[in-house]
Amino acid sequence: MENESAQVTAAAPRRRGPASTENGQRSRDRVLQAALDLITEAGIDQVRVAEIARRAGMSSGQVMYYFDSKEHILLETLVWRDSQDIEGTRAALRDVTGAWTRLKQFIGFYLPASPTDSSWILWMEVWARAPHNRQVSQLLEEQLRLWRDELAAIVDRGVQEGTFTPPAAPDDFTLRFSALLDGLAILHLRQMHQPSRKRLIDLAMATARAELGGDSAAAPAD
Repeated sequence: MENESAQVTAAAPRRRGPASTENGQRSRDRVLQAALDLITEAGIDQVRVAEIARRAGMSSGQVMYYFDSKEHILLETLVWRDSQDIEGTRAALRDVTGAWTRLKQFIGFYLPASPTDSSWILWMEVWARAPHNRQVSQLLEEQLRLWRDELAAIVDRGVQEGTFTPPAAPDDFTLRFSALLDGLAILHLRQMHQPSRKRLIDLAMATARAELGGDSAAAPAD
């Protein structure tokens, strides 16, 4: 039986050694894509390193050349996929005009696209490990900070444009609003009776209008 130690090793977008070369990085990315697909289909606890290797067209030994354990693959996959998601969000919002439109689109990018959203399945798998592992908690905080920073930039720009009322405590607003989005996301990931994405976005926007809208007449209803 292959060694799938429960010890968690911190993830990093690139590792020294074999994955630092172009060919090594491509091979590593194949493993991460295979892991993403399998975790989405069955969950990390049901996936073996040998299955990841087969899906990537590699041997288990080749996979373990880049990673220390199955848990390490999970964390690396989250960082890899989340980096793609945040960069995609930034690119999509770069030319969007209007503070409320930018915020609404950010909310749409943040929330799960569906109950089987692969990025959010990864987040849930890693979140489950955080209470028992400080290193995992630190990694999650680093990734979440990227999203909170993006949200803070949207709010700050809206304030500068004169559209948003400045929050009394900007950092508290960013933390509170991102926590709201996380809670709404979890509702959408349930297998039964999940609210629609439109409903979730409407709820988030209602909260934003209450806190950032100032004169409610100035904040759009949708």
